[in-house]
Amino acid sequence: MGEFSNEVFKLMMEDVVNDSFYVEKLSNRGKISEIRKLAEIVVRRILNYSNEEFVTLGNHDIVTKLKEKSNNNELLLESLMVIKNEGNDGTHTQKVEEFSDETLEIVINNLFNLYSYLLIEYFEKYAFGRNAMVMSSFSILPPSIRYIVLNYLYEKDPMNLQVIDKLTLAILKAKGKSEAIEWIEERKLTLIEMSSVSKKAEENIIGKLGFEVATVFLAERPNMYDLCKTRVIEVSKQIEKMGPRYTSFENAVDLYREKGVLIGEEDEIIAFNSIMQFLYLGRQREDNELLDEKYSSYYLSTDGK
Repeated sequence: MGEFSNEVFKLMMEDVVNDSFYVEKLSNRGKISEIRKLAEIVVRRILNYSNEEFVTLGNHDIVTKLKEKSNNNELLLESLMVIKNEGNDGTHTQKVEEFSDETLEIVINNLFNLYSYLLIEYFEKYAFGRNAMVMSSFSILPPSIRYIVLNYLYEKDPMNLQVIDKLTLAILKAKGKSEAIEWIEERKLTLIEMSSVSKKAEENIIGKLGFEVATVFLAERPNMYDLCKTRVIEVSKQIEKMGPRYTSFENAVDLYREKGVLIGEEDEIIAFNSIMQFLYLGRQREDNELLDEKYSSYYLSTDGK
């Protein structure tokens, strides 16, 4: 049997994404059934299964292999169960009631959990923050997905400075300023004790500047509490003035195509590009004036992605 290939599934993904999100008159029942197909494709990708292999969400062997490969990841397994159950109801004829908008939203949220798992699995292999290019491209994803990924990574490694920094901004963009500030304040005592410069970065600075000069420079560094709170306040002002730069796959797809595809032949670059390509397969573009050149310098100057 072959391996999973984005190219092989490209046409199917375009059809299923279209039917799941862009067909206006399709019922919620129909959309949920299509999202179930999307979930099966995600499972194929996780297990590296080609189109020649049999896959259903409820198959015992498939579930067992997912448990083994993910080390019983609850986010993955519970989300698949939700999509399977609702998708079964949408496909079979026992449930005759209408599917509510709330149910559809729940199914979409769980699909986004599956998307997020692909990135979580990647960052468990290649630590978040080790590659600046990867972090820049990652920031092009919708804030809701960034939040899911970063929140999971934070729970596993609450000392990762890059995760903390990007998580607070993801909370701001996905949930709002008040929740971002609340998250920071709840962890105030811990964050105050954390330098915003990692030990490795300190060593590099000392190596470049010398011990005496570096000591003066590092003495001015903020702690993580001050850094995160300042950045949330600054970026929230930017959003209030200009609006969010992008909130969905659709209004970020142009930026992804222009700047999100990374150049390099290293395994971590190839793997990340493959995931991002998969996540954007079939996504239709929306006009987004905040991606115009006249706005770019303003957003990039304040890390407003």
